[in-house]
Amino acid sequence: MVTATVTLTVDGREVTVERGRTVLDAARELGISIPTLCHVEGLEPVSACFLCCVQVEGARILSPSCALPAADGMVVTTDSEDIRAARRTALELLLSDHAGECIAPCAARCPAGLDVPAFVYEIAAGQNDRAMETIFESLSLPGTLGRVCPRLCEQGCRRCDYDHEGLAIGALHRHVTDRNQAADRPALPTPGEPTGKKVAIVGAGPAGLTAAFYLQQRGHACTLFDAHPLAGGMLRYGIPDYRLPRAALDAEIELVERLGATFRMRTRWGRDFTLDDLRHDHDAVFLGIGAQLSSGLRCEGEERALAGIDFLRGLAKGESPDLGREVVVIGGGNTAMDSARTARRLGSRVRVLYRRTRAEMPCLMEEVEGAEEEGVALELLVAPVRLEPHDGDHALNLVCQRMELGEPDDSGRRRPVPIPGSEFEVECDTVIAAVGQAVDRTVAEHEGLELTAWGLAVDEKTMATNLPGVFAGGDAVLGADLAVRAVAAGRIAAVSIDQHLNGQPVTGPEELAAIALRPIDDEEQAALFRNIEQAERVPTPTLDLERRLGSFEEIDLGLDDAQARREALRCLSCGCAKAGGCGLRRWATVYLADPYRFLGRRRRFARDDSHPEVVYEPGKCIMCDACVRIAAEASEELGVSITGRGFDVSVAVPFDATLADGLRHAARRCAEACPTGAIALRSGRACDLGACGGCPTEIA
Repeated sequence: MVTATVTLTVDGREVTVERGRTVLDAARELGISIPTLCHVEGLEPVSACFLCCVQVEGARILSPSCALPAADGMVVTTDSEDIRAARRTALELLLSDHAGECIAPCAARCPAGLDVPAFVYEIAAGQNDRAMETIFESLSLPGTLGRVCPRLCEQGCRRCDYDHEGLAIGALHRHVTDRNQAADRPALPTPGEPTGKKVAIVGAGPAGLTAAFYLQQRGHACTLFDAHPLAGGMLRYGIPDYRLPRAALDAEIELVERLGATFRMRTRWGRDFTLDDLRHDHDAVFLGIGAQLSSGLRCEGEERALAGIDFLRGLAKGESPDLGREVVVIGGGNTAMDSARTARRLGSRVRVLYRRTRAEMPCLMEEVEGAEEEGVALELLVAPVRLEPHDGDHALNLVCQRMELGEPDDSGRRRPVPIPGSEFEVECDTVIAAVGQAVDRTVAEHEGLELTAWGLAVDEKTMATNLPGVFAGGDAVLGADLAVRAVAAGRIAAVSIDQHLNGQPVTGPEELAAIALRPIDDEEQAALFRNIEQAERVPTPTLDLERRLGSFEEIDLGLDDAQARREALRCLSCGCAKAGGCGLRRWATVYLADPYRFLGRRRRFARDDSHPEVVYEPGKCIMCDACVRIAAEASEELGVSITGRGFDVSVAVPFDATLADGLRHAARRCAEACPTGAIALRSGRACDLGACGGCPTEIA
């Protein structure tokens, strides 16, 4: 009599399954996960991807477990160095021919990793709540960043290549945030179940606020310590109201408070508490102290200049300095522009002197243009030599020197070189030095923290310092930098701190493997924009010039609902619709596959959007045959099949019929089963699929 079951050993554990079941089935009975891309539950296996390979004792080669029948006495190993190497190679071969990209260029440029196409899609669909939820997964302070971020994402937008103006991404997430804050029932994150763990956060600037924002959602109680009277750090004390109204910033800080964070203001590290105190009373510490020290002019008489950051900080605290009639600002960054435009609002005539050319200025060009509109004079290739008292009508005499550009320095910008005999004098009442900021590292060094030339030394992936349980991020690590990078660091630290508090290995956020689409030639570049209409960027309304100079009212008035929707519809929805649930990307991450190991010829990018429900990109297809089998099971009249040879092989509808003809009933199921997003919903949201695998379980 033939037995109805077989017994085998998988990874040292015995299991009994029905005869006819596969080794993959047997492993799953034991809870052992074997990776696969081509396997679809309920369909005949095809063993196309070879990712599920295992080693059977006595066999010379590895075997695909999805098609290998389980047999009595079989001894199977599902994980070894040889198996992992084989899986890695299989993944790298699939990636070498992948004509697609995981992440949209805009999202790839965002330091915080905001899923731009996803939230913009929701705005276009009129779903502001869902847009807000998507933004909160990656960003705290989205209304603030929408106003002050340099928007690196917009520089990467494909619209720049097509009609020369990137999508107004900053304006869009500012719009959503403003509308959400004004709503009767705003979409808000909620605090997690209390864990009993306590985190001390030093610095209530963008990095510290962000760390608290995400940690409170995980149930960890956060206390923020800050030397200033009010929270916000450089956002409050370094950016004028006309760029960032205090009400907008306060609304986002209030959300952190509503999540349960406690604020202890006017408390300074090194004066009111030590790091040892915090470590004794808390389970973890995050240091987000910022770059609060101003750099001098590095010339004789520099002590006579007013530091730009001190000038802006004093104004934020309600002070009203008498600058006099003539003001000179030294520097080319955002602090220089903020100081110059603020001085104009206080009634002074302002000149900005910068030692390089306009092209090398590190500030936003729109800030330079705005300053010039408001009457600020910009003089380039000029550097200070000395600052001395003046006996006449003005208080100061600034001796300057003309410069020319030499070879590039460490920053990649051409180094300014003095021109001999080019000195000249500028009479003025006030000189504002806005040439840089630095981290005060004295207390940190005394407390045993390792330092770098910029600030505190950390592991870039985890934000962990050399002291156990102590993390740091933002300007404290990078020196004076972008607020969005501080927000990104705060979120990374929150993930790492959560891991630390849960006794897990501290690895930081998971970074999924990704491949970028690099067009081969103009023809393939054109294919990216096929069927795309040119659309001008929607201009953001601004305050008229007369009202600007008479007040500190916000200049940028924001988009209204109709303008925001029109701008959102310009989005090309780049990136993969299934990036979050892509099996190829997920397993490439697990097995450390190098997407660019096998470089060479690949298939060309193409997109078939003729189907009313799904979009097909054949360059992403790995020939797993899932859609072919699903269409056959659904009794599609034409269905789809694999055609061609070599690089021309693809899945197509027979008789040159359209995809809509081939997949009349099974299109959605094909999109659910597709492991790479080659067939994806037109909505562009993997979450709209019933089979969506969900987002990673880390802090969102």
